[in-house]
Amino acid sequence: MNYIGSRRRSLVLAAFALTLCASFASAQTVSTKVILDTDIGDDIDDAWALGFAVAHKQFDLVGVTIAHGNTPERAKIACKLLHVAGRDDVPVFVGRKTNNKVFQQYSWAEDFVAKRPSPKPAADFIVETVRRYPGQITLVAIGPLENIADALRKEPRLGSYVKRVVFMSGCVYGASFSPDKPVREWNVYRALEDARLVYNAGLPLTIVPLDSTTHVRLSDAERKRVADAGTPLTYALECLYRLWLSGPTERMTLHDQMAIVETASPGTFFARIETLPIVVDAEGYTRIDRDNGKPVRVCLDPKRDDFMRYYLDELIGRPQRQ
Repeated sequence: MNYIGSRRRSLVLAAFALTLCASFASAQTVSTKVILDTDIGDDIDDAWALGFAVAHKQFDLVGVTIAHGNTPERAKIACKLLHVAGRDDVPVFVGRKTNNKVFQQYSWAEDFVAKRPSPKPAADFIVETVRRYPGQITLVAIGPLENIADALRKEPRLGSYVKRVVFMSGCVYGASFSPDKPVREWNVYRALEDARLVYNAGLPLTIVPLDSTTHVRLSDAERKRVADAGTPLTYALECLYRLWLSGPTERMTLHDQMAIVETASPGTFFARIETLPIVVDAEGYTRIDRDNGKPVRVCLDPKRDDFMRYYLDELIGRPQRQ
């Protein structure tokens, strides 16, 4: 081959290599559009799940919706956490208020006014957004399901618009404290009729149930790693953690964090995933029902240490040194 031919071949190969690199880089940076529906403010795991959603580089967090209880007060916590993390671009939407209760974490944001929620109702935002981005939105719910149910009442075809739906919800076989039989799970039974509507809607649903989440608790060393990170976000999460603690032996169970991490990396942190026909019965149990259940992807047998490494690395923004 002469010099000109060799040169041309080299240029073609170089161009091809650059195209492959660009395609790979593009694939690596494709973001997941996420709406996070949360009852932030009583248990602590909601705030730490929102922290992950803010920190994870592959998420396009298009909005946060607030569910259950004293939703206007809960919204203040979400607004302040987003503000502290430098994410005032993420809007917050308030769902219907179901009670006037307050919890210790509410005091962290009671006078906060630098960022305010949108006046648009949460269910309206969900419906409008999934219609605007058909097939692109992953809807993640880590609280009782009022907002998801209200969105379904407004748009019964909700499932045809979303890419994926992930809940921290239910108990199928049993929890760590009840290994031989299922128990009622808070996010289901606290808004029972809403949960029954949602589970019966045929959504492309994945659940991370108590079967998995109750086996994963934050260790003192893991908490220290977050506290020592020294970012505005991790400082805020430690402040909220201290408000939540009810005694020196209390430790956080990572219920909601497991659902948001499942959204980021589907199936990675569970040894077993089953697709089961699930119904919510009149008492609030998530039952396997071969005749009437809708197919639900159920995440089981968590890989606790792998999950925690990934979650903490993403939350604090750097890998742990070996």
